[in-house]
Amino acid sequence: MRYASYSRRAAALTIDSIWWTAVVLFVPLGPSTEDILAAPESYAGSIVFWLAIGQCLPILLTGVMWTVWGTSPGKRALRLRIVDADTGRAMTVRQAGLRTFGYLLSFATCGAGFLWVLFNERKQALHDRIANTTVVEDETRDHAAT
Repeated sequence: MRYASYSRRAAALTIDSIWWTAVVLFVPLGPSTEDILAAPESYAGSIVFWLAIGQCLPILLTGVMWTVWGTSPGKRALRLRIVDADTGRAMTVRQAGLRTFGYLLSFATCGAGFLWVLFNERKQALHDRIANTTVVEDETRDHAAT
């Protein structure tokens, strides 16, 4: 297995962040500005709601994509895929669920969970370690293109 480098994984995360931003900006989540202005006492609750739903929804959608495709849109664009770290086979639904939970932790630590990629031989981030997955170059797609 050829493990994906930190820079390739960061590039994939950047691509994913673009669609995450679109989801958060253009899908109406929570009360409207007019509702908040009409009831300013609910402002704090609205912010907490937006943070919980608006920030977690894209991660949960990514987890669904991991389950279905074995990759995210950003990783797919860069020909990377997520596999079981021991066997190199497609991750299981359980691993995708654990990885999604771990992804929330990686973000909750102000991104420190992603830095683990720099310090282990299998290039695993915190969420990969939790799910026993790793990100590899998708050699099957490379061969199919040639």
